[in-house]
Amino acid sequence: MLKTDDFPPRNLKPLTEQINNWLGDMIGSGQLTLDRGVMDSGSPMTMDSFELGENFLMAFLDVDEIRNPKSLGRDLAELVTLTGRRHHQLKNRKRAFGYARSLVPKNPEDGKPETLCQLFATQLAPKIQDSIEWLDDHEDKFATATWRVRLVTIPTFHTHAFLIQQLKNGSDVTTGESRVLVVSAPEWMESLPFQTILSTKEFLKAFETKSPIIGVRGNADIRERPRI
Repeated sequence: MLKTDDFPPRNLKPLTEQINNWLGDMIGSGQLTLDRGVMDSGSPMTMDSFELGENFLMAFLDVDEIRNPKSLGRDLAELVTLTGRRHHQLKNRKRAFGYARSLVPKNPEDGKPETLCQLFATQLAPKIQDSIEWLDDHEDKFATATWRVRLVTIPTFHTHAFLIQQLKNGSDVTTGESRVLVVSAPEWMESLPFQTILSTKEFLKAFETKSPIIGVRGNADIRERPRI
C-alpha cells in the first residue's frame, strides 16, 4: 500500500483556516483566478468549492548530488535533503488547481501547529494529481508492502518527482531501494519518462547530458501570495 507521512490531525483546523483566509483575500482582490489549462474557466472559484487534498513532506535534490559520479551507486533517499515544508494539494470542485506549503515544526512533539508559508495557483498541481491517480491505478505494484511517498523538487532543472520508499514492518524505518516517479519536467528534459517507475540510477542518468538552469525564468502560470 501507498501512504504519505502522517499529518497531525490537530494541525488540520488551524491550517485550513489560514488557507481560507488567504484564498478569501486573493479571490476577493482578483489576485487569484483560474488559468486556462489549470481549470475550466467556466467553473467559478468560490469558498464553498474549495477543499484540501493530499499532502506530502518535501525534499530537494541539489545539482552537486546529481553531478557527483558516486551518486549513481547510492539511493535517492540518501541524496535528498528534507526542506521542513509540507505540500498540500488544493482542489476546486474535486479538481486540483493549486497548492499550499506549510512549515513543519522542528520538534512536532511540542504541539505547535504547522503554519502556512506559500500558496500558488499553478499547473504543477494538476500534474501532481495526475501522478497520484496513476499510482492509485497501479497500486498493485506496491501491494506486498507499505510504501511512503514524498515530493522531491530539483529546482535547477525545474523538475519534480515522487520518492517512494518501502517501510519495514509498518514502521517509519525504510528498507530496500527507493522508487522514483517523475511528476513534472520541462520539455528539454525529454530523457525523463513519465508514468514509469524508475530506480535512482535510471532517474539520475537522465540528467547526465543536461545543463542546470541559471537564474530564474518567469512563468505566467504561477501566482504567489508573498506572505512569509
